[in-house]
Amino acid sequence: MSRQIADGFQAPTLVELEARVRGLESQVAHLTKLVKELSGQSGDTR
Repeated sequence: MSRQIADGFQAPTLVELEARVRGLESQVAHLTKLVKELSGQSGDTR
């Protein structure tokens, strides 16, 4: 079975990898913003 999976696998193209990276960067930026907002609402002033 692993051979069947390996035979059907194609490495992603550079364009696909760049799109994935951009998507991950966007998610990280969004999560960072949410964490900052939540930490500001917690009342902790460290």
